[in-house]
Amino acid sequence: MCSQMKHVNGQTSSRGRTILKMVIEDFVRTAHPVASKRLKDKYNIELSSASIRNTLHSLEEVGLLNHVHTSSGRIPTDIGYRYYVDELLELTEPTPSMKKIAMDELLAASSNIDRLLQITANSVAQVSNLFGFALLSAEVRSELTDLNLVKLSSGQILMVVGFKSDKVRTIILNLSMEIKDSLIDTIGSVLRERLVGLNVLEIIETIGDRLKDQRHFDNEIIQVLIQNAHEYFRISEDDQIFVSGKDQLWEHPEFSDPSEMMTMMKMLDNSETIKMSAKIPSDLSHSTIAIGSENPADFMEGCSVAARSINIGFDSISFGIIGPKRMNYGEVVTVLDLYADTIDGLNDDK
Repeated sequence: MCSQMKHVNGQTSSRGRTILKMVIEDFVRTAHPVASKRLKDKYNIELSSASIRNTLHSLEEVGLLNHVHTSSGRIPTDIGYRYYVDELLELTEPTPSMKKIAMDELLAASSNIDRLLQITANSVAQVSNLFGFALLSAEVRSELTDLNLVKLSSGQILMVVGFKSDKVRTIILNLSMEIKDSLIDTIGSVLRERLVGLNVLEIIETIGDRLKDQRHFDNEIIQVLIQNAHEYFRISEDDQIFVSGKDQLWEHPEFSDPSEMMTMMKMLDNSETIKMSAKIPSDLSHSTIAIGSENPADFMEGCSVAARSINIGFDSISFGIIGPKRMNYGEVVTVLDLYADTIDGLNDDK
């Protein structure tokens, strides 16, 4: 996708970017394909109708627009939306009413994280007129209570880890050489001494530093654990999911057909769908957006997912919005950033 976008960027003129922005924003507002005549009449473009048609054709040739029928107007492709989000999106300041809703709703729930996340899911859905979700990642708040190493064969060791949440995981470590039983016992003791009592986030982020000063640091067992800490210590199946109602989605024409509505309802009733949506890779500085085929689940190709992740103490939360690809991306990002900033502010005040 990255190389494809570079090619598109190189092939798109200033005029093309301006017209693409108009097409996408008009389509977002109306849900109707955008024809050259509408661009000419609605936006008073100082170009001839022929020039507008040629520009639309050029945008279609590089994959940014498509048309349903030969004589119909254009609609954005997934690549077109991606180009718009990355290159053309203009963010606005949240309105006073948005700020008031966020502060009033979240302040009332700030003392209870479960309630806070349910309110967040409901509130972002209300403000954006889409479907909201929030996820509390259990993997970063559950403490390690036990760790044992058991030799299976000359090159395999079974690691059993227990967590305060009563979750137990077993992991097979495949090693390149045999390790003596006595050394396995010693390393097991070191790992218990250094890691038991820590939560998963602390282990994942600091395991290397916590083990580097002991004499078996270069042992293959320890190096394998350091390199694969995120995989070996995660317990993400215990994540808690909070979702909004779906009623606001049915106001969008993409889901007006009963069969489309049923398909969407089934997807959003499946907790694994929400988990996959909430787990979109993101850092803590900005929202991330997956458009159509960029979504990790194939059955979400007709949707876009915008998500934001923040930390509250040792808890990691993700929240976001699911809706049609024809969503108002600028408004959605504004909403998610507003709620992240508000939650951070409430957390700092404690």
